[in-house]
Amino acid sequence: MRKIYLLSICFFISLAGFSQHQEIDKNKALELVKRTQKDLGFSDLQLKDLKVTQCYSDLSKAASYIYLQQIFGGVPIYNKIIVLAYKNGKLISKAGTLFENVATVSNNASVVPAITAEMAITAAAKYVKAGSPTLFNPRQTADGKIHYGTLGIAYEDITAQLLWLPLEKVGSKASLRLVWQILLAPEHTTDMWYVRVDAQNNSVINKDNLTVYENLNQHGTDGALNHAELKNESSPTAATANSNSPSLVTTANYLVIPYPVESPLYGPAATVTNPWTMAGAFTPNAVTLKWHNDGLLDYTISRGNNTWATEDRGGTNNSGTVTPTGLPATSTTTPDPLNFIFPPDYTLEPITPAFQQYAITNLFYWNNLMHDMFYNYGFDEVSGNFQASNQGRGAAGNDYVIAIAQSAAGVNNANFSTPPDGGRGRMRMYLFNAPTPDRDGDLDNGIIAHEYGHGISNRLTGGIAGGGGCLSNAEEGGEGWSDYMGLMMTTNWAAAQVTDGFNIKRPIGNYVLNVPVTNRGIRNYPYSTNLTVNPLTYAHMGLSGGFPWILGGGGNEVHNIGEIWCAVLWDMTWSIIQTNGINPNLFNAAGTGGNSIALKLVVEGMRLQPCSPGFIDARNAILQADQLLYGGLYHCSILSAFARRGMGTDARQGSSGSTTDQIAGFSTVESALTLTQNVTQQQEGLTVA
Repeated sequence: MRKIYLLSICFFISLAGFSQHQEIDKNKALELVKRTQKDLGFSDLQLKDLKVTQCYSDLSKAASYIYLQQIFGGVPIYNKIIVLAYKNGKLISKAGTLFENVATVSNNASVVPAITAEMAITAAAKYVKAGSPTLFNPRQTADGKIHYGTLGIAYEDITAQLLWLPLEKVGSKASLRLVWQILLAPEHTTDMWYVRVDAQNNSVINKDNLTVYENLNQHGTDGALNHAELKNESSPTAATANSNSPSLVTTANYLVIPYPVESPLYGPAATVTNPWTMAGAFTPNAVTLKWHNDGLLDYTISRGNNTWATEDRGGTNNSGTVTPTGLPATSTTTPDPLNFIFPPDYTLEPITPAFQQYAITNLFYWNNLMHDMFYNYGFDEVSGNFQASNQGRGAAGNDYVIAIAQSAAGVNNANFSTPPDGGRGRMRMYLFNAPTPDRDGDLDNGIIAHEYGHGISNRLTGGIAGGGGCLSNAEEGGEGWSDYMGLMMTTNWAAAQVTDGFNIKRPIGNYVLNVPVTNRGIRNYPYSTNLTVNPLTYAHMGLSGGFPWILGGGGNEVHNIGEIWCAVLWDMTWSIIQTNGINPNLFNAAGTGGNSIALKLVVEGMRLQPCSPGFIDARNAILQADQLLYGGLYHCSILSAFARRGMGTDARQGSSGSTTDQIAGFSTVESALTLTQNVTQQQEGLTVA
């Protein structure tokens, strides 16, 4: 009999209905870590400096997850997070690295800052040109952060937290610097910054942007976009939500580009009724409140627990207010059933009132679909998903997605901001110069799914302790995960054939470019398992010369990097499909088809991978996910797919902070494979005296 069973020692905190994951007592989790110290390879010194930041169990898998943060003097060390997974008390997966002796690395620096958080906020605001904050009124929270509200310069809560920041090696030793990490989303911009300010001298050391941009205006002549100024009409006054209904809305009808159709290029608009039932048939907790209730009120507009969608033709970016300033889509009937039926006229500019209502409805619909689909695959409350009310199931609520349609703050683009759990995600969709009439990104469902995917990958990687900032390293697959989610959501699996991965080319963004479905879209190559159609491998990362990056930027550009990662995930999916066939209903996460299995592996891999993962780290996490979920049943299919794209057992990642030191390898020989991360991750470009 095993001596240790995590599930037998866990005290369940969240019992308000069964979600996929349930929080467990941190002290009990720490007991397990101590009991398995030898398996984990932690020294006594390292164990002393570890804090459990998050832990939860999955009853269906008899599995539990523990996130450990390395600290020194009670202060967390930036991105030094260990991710552990146990199954029936046995360690299945460990990812992340630690400093052996933090006191030595820090040169015994003082843990007491010489400057205040308010001084650091002022310095950070000046650095990102956000203006001058006023009327500081701090409040401390249990997570160690100090909250200040918007201070008249931000559109979300400004926070400050003390951290130790690892810098590049100075001589032969690593270096730590005590910093204030400031979360700041400046008003009237689309940026959301982590600014790190030296806690001794008030100088800004570095910053990371939590808003991920598509930069879709950077294209070659094939499907090129022009850069003419887009017309910007004034925004009407914001509507007042009719939210007085006493009970859940039970029926709603939406005229949309329906799942799984990618855009108007691939199929017409259609009316769908109660689409939340697609996920709810398999995971009722995914849609407890349906789509128009936030746990307190019903809404007759495009608002609910998961998403609040409005237009933003005023270009205000919904700045500085809790309530978005643009108009939502509004039901033409009330209170129940709701009807969001606004037939579009594609010959007119998309800024007409009827078209706007149609576009907002579609944006609302697809944001909710993403929430529901990935809830079924494990992106639930404890995992840090986006919901106004978490209904007592753990983690922080009040972080639904603000989905902004037809933003006049830009053109030919799309982006998503992912603050830490408890902060509202923010999706911004734009119009595109097509040419006349302009195209509306709110109707390109692959792009909507892509943007939402950034929220998923940023929240899952590193867990809540990662704060949404674990994918700021150079060699990370954020754009690839998002492309992959877009492909999975816009494939008609009910009609798909096992040969489609090879025979059907999958471009992205053709609708917004106003190019035919045969065009490569906004990427260098359409996705295909046929290497003559999509030749990208790990060897192409970092290459700027000698390889035809059609869209420019070379192998260091984030979307080009992402294409390599999505290509291997797409290959892996069709590799597993060859042996397991296709699940016609992707919402059924328990389906035995290769498409459902692959999607589960990808989501679980994001959960298991370390903070600042490189491609080999992420590959290893998917292999570990296979061990956890399926006992290694798909090991060969996974490994063969990665090997053909240069991420085989003989591939070497180097530093995940670099895109030029990797070595591609195409072998599947098992003796060369290790499933541990052995490269210490540092922030690059931060050498200080």
